Amino acid sequence: GEDKLPSTSIRLDQFDAQLDYLADNHFHVWSLSKLVAALKNHTPIPEKTVVLTVDDAWKSVYTAAYPRMKARGWPMTIFVNTSPVDKGYKSNMTWDQMREMQQHGMEFANHTKTHDFLIQTGNESLTAWHKRVEDDINAAQARLKKELGTNSNDMKLLSYPYGEFSEGLAQQVKQMGYTAVAQNSGAVGYDSNMLALMRFPMSETYGDIKSFKVKVNTQVLPVKHYEPFDPEVKQNPPRLTLHFATPQKGIQCFNHKGEPLQLRWETPLTLVVQDKEKLSPPRDRYACTQPTADGKWRWFSHSWIIQEKRD
Repeated sequence: GEDKLPSTSIRLDQFDAQLDYLADNHFHVWSLSKLVAALKNHTPIPEKTVVLTVDDAWKSVYTAAYPRMKARGWPMTIFVNTSPVDKGYKSNMTWDQMREMQQHGMEFANHTKTHDFLIQTGNESLTAWHKRVEDDINAAQARLKKELGTNSNDMKLLSYPYGEFSEGLAQQVKQMGYTAVAQNSGAVGYDSNMLALMRFPMSETYGDIKSFKVKVNTQVLPVKHYEPFDPEVKQNPPRLTLHFATPQKGIQCFNHKGEPLQLRWETPLTLVVQDKEKLSPPRDRYACTQPTADGKWRWFSHSWIIQEKRD
């Protein structure tokens, strides 16, 4: 409902159509904490289970999304950057509104205090960077705990600002006890990395109902593990190596332009993916898909951060 932000928001007519589709097709709508608990404990997750997440505590989440979710008895997980809330910005929800939403199944989690980029900057020492990250995350968590009681005794959830992370950042987040979500597209499963869970964007740009149907019916590509985990490109074009437990067929991979990538099976269980050309700054991604026997798709993606060359 934020018309000025089509790349990161969704029109209400699109949102209504999406919710109607989920209801009409008997999807299970879970909170993120419930899904993460099932993934970590390897407890059964029903087919057609989805989680709705929102980054930032925009007032439109309270005025537009919340009434729609409440009416259906569905939860939603909202990642809050706490500074604008504490400053009383009119574009943001208030703590009172969030407390009301909590009473009806809405869940709130950590999106840092400042919403700054968390990856290390070029002029930042390792010690200063670790302290900045810890302070930014802890400050938000303290406010969430004080105002909402959120995550005081259960799991801690974090959404990386702008979806950007590094291996070093993820390890610090892990040491702080968090499960983290990123912004690269894909379904999640029991082998998903708990420091960078995938999410499909459902913004106005990508939110048409045809695309939505494909995404919510997508299954996880059965990748056991992959490398590199770190999105920062060290050699360009980067290589992505996917490891599978069983032989796979029908996998295709593409860059963000939809151009096919080069695939090479190093072993029957190891696939190496690489673009033909160098990736351009600042970001790109590799997405791999596999058709299922019943006409759906399995999906995996990996984001890349490409630094500008400096003379």
